Amino acid sequence: MSITIANGYEILDRITDGFFALDDQWNFTYVNSEASRLLFRSRNDLVGKNVWEEFPEAVDLTFYDHYHRAIREQTSVAFDAFFPPLKRWFDAKAYPSSTGLSVYFQDITNKKIALSQKEQHYKSLFEQNPDAVFSFDLDGNYLTVNPAMERLLGYSEAEFLQKSFVPLVAEDDLEKTLGHYRKAATGITQRYQAKVVHKNGSIVYLDVTNMPIIVHDEVVGVYGVAKDITDRSSEQDELQKTKERLESFVRDNADAIWVIDLEDQVLEINPTFETMFGWSADSVIGKKLPIIPDFLKESMQDMHERVKTGASVVGLETIRERKDGSLIHVSATLSPILDLTGKVIGLTGICRDVSSRKKAEETLKAKTKQLESFIENNVDSILMFNLDREVVHVNQAFENTFGWAKEEILGLHLYDLPFIPSEVLEEAKQSEGKIKPDELILGEESVRYRKDGEKLEVAFSKFPIYDAKGNMDGWSVILRDITEWKKSQLVLQNSEKLTVAGQLAAGIAHEIRNPITVIKGFIYLMKSGYGDKEEYFTIMASECERIEQILSELLVLAKPQPIKLEPKDIRFIMMQTVTLLHTQAIMSNVEIATQFEQGVARVYCDENQMKQVFINFIKNAIEAMQTGGTLTIQIKQKDDDHVIVRFIDEGTGIPAEMLKKMGQPFYTTKENGTGLGYMVSKQIVENHSGEVHIESEWNKGTTIEISLPITRNS
Repeated sequence: MSITIANGYEILDRITDGFFALDDQWNFTYVNSEASRLLFRSRNDLVGKNVWEEFPEAVDLTFYDHYHRAIREQTSVAFDAFFPPLKRWFDAKAYPSSTGLSVYFQDITNKKIALSQKEQHYKSLFEQNPDAVFSFDLDGNYLTVNPAMERLLGYSEAEFLQKSFVPLVAEDDLEKTLGHYRKAATGITQRYQAKVVHKNGSIVYLDVTNMPIIVHDEVVGVYGVAKDITDRSSEQDELQKTKERLESFVRDNADAIWVIDLEDQVLEINPTFETMFGWSADSVIGKKLPIIPDFLKESMQDMHERVKTGASVVGLETIRERKDGSLIHVSATLSPILDLTGKVIGLTGICRDVSSRKKAEETLKAKTKQLESFIENNVDSILMFNLDREVVHVNQAFENTFGWAKEEILGLHLYDLPFIPSEVLEEAKQSEGKIKPDELILGEESVRYRKDGEKLEVAFSKFPIYDAKGNMDGWSVILRDITEWKKSQLVLQNSEKLTVAGQLAAGIAHEIRNPITVIKGFIYLMKSGYGDKEEYFTIMASECERIEQILSELLVLAKPQPIKLEPKDIRFIMMQTVTLLHTQAIMSNVEIATQFEQGVARVYCDENQMKQVFINFIKNAIEAMQTGGTLTIQIKQKDDDHVIVRFIDEGTGIPAEMLKKMGQPFYTTKENGTGLGYMVSKQIVENHSGEVHIESEWNKGTTIEISLPITRNS
């Protein structure tokens, strides 16, 4: 070993840093005393040995990476690293050469522990601070936020670190907040209050301090500390709002308000008081309350004395006097005014003009009595139900008509009422969900029973009952006994049918005479022995069938028939009717032209009644064409739900003033008419849920249109 190298080793042995040298195969070539001490290995144990074999734990640590980078890139490296086998921190510097690597290192474990404790202190101060702590860069972007900041505004740390503070500031405070931030960025600490928007959209009031972050005498960012003062600001805002509300309550109240002291001197009145009573504030403040009539002053003084003891008077219905001497009805409330100790220092009064209400109540009472009288004295039976379907009222007409006393019916449920047939109840139960509670039912025909068991035909109507707020409170039912009316209608219809049959007799007699003549002629020939008798029998049988058909139609028309609603082809009924009236049409020089649309749906009707309607309208059309003409009968489907039948004649027509009266009993445009034919026909159609319309023009003819509903169960 040369003297120079020996001197170099001696110098390295005396330095305070640990030092070792490695050759290009990673073998130790030198280890100084401090390195031996720090590594707990003697120099002789290490020199000539491979560093990674002697310290295999380091292969997976940062030492391995840094040393190899230094050799690979031929550049010095410096780093701090923890060596677990020795449980020590080392500050290492490595310098490469063409022949190996020189490494200097120090034990910095104690320094690291002290620094870690200091960092932990600052970290704890940051993270555990109950106030929100944060920092920005000079562009206002968040750099750090503590958990209190996350709780304050609802955003996570990751969400904050992607934001600028600008979008979080309430719009009306943004300009102010930016101004304070810019001053803090110039090195001037700022404190101010601002409103910011929570993640859930609510407003949070903050007391904010902004401080500059200074590194090497240069401002590189801004620290912030924020306290939540929402409750305090809300209290102040609420206090101000309460004051404003109270002032507005007095100033803008629709009721008259006054304040008097314990000597009954007026301290304050509101504008409504001036308007209601006609007194200005200047004329009453400092004086006795001028609105109490003389005849009430003594009783009101007693009431004031009672209020001065701490009592309140609520909803007092009384009378007050206006400046012009007129009296008004008011509803008043008197209350004591207390100081902070609870001592009464004055009185306040509020009153509302209820004159119109009083008048309305009187009117309502009168109308209520009228309504009660109308219900009780009505000739129709009236029942009222609550929303639970229980009877709450029945009138006298019900007792008279049905025989049950009120006491027997009141409180019964709809389904327990004894006068409703079981089949009607069953139908009502089945349709319960389909009918709305407030749905109107007008004049629907039905059946009910008297207490003695007699069956009554009734017209049933149902109306909802509403309370004062417009909410449905129940419903009323009106039952009109139409038993006798139904009988009279049946007699009327049958009478009209017989009248029509009599009027048709002449035409039918002529129709029958023709086949009878044919039969008589063939009988004469048969007696004389002429011709093929079998052929004669066939012709005579055909003519007899024709006579039988005509007589059958006449008998069906004339003979009373039970009402039987069935699905029928309206075209077939019409053709039978036309056959019956064909002879009369020929005798009157009238041609009957039929225009029937193919595929017309069937109609749910009583065939006999529908023939009566068709005969009446065809016969009227024939009689209206005194000089002959064409009667066009159209049948076609109007829409998916209705079929229409039209009778279009070329007769004299009906004047407009007479057309308005059509359908009235005994009104007719014919010299020998009864005035019942059109009325009965119209009623039959309406009983089939149909409608009849007439259009007519004088000297141009008349069109009668019948609309009938299509059956869905045919």
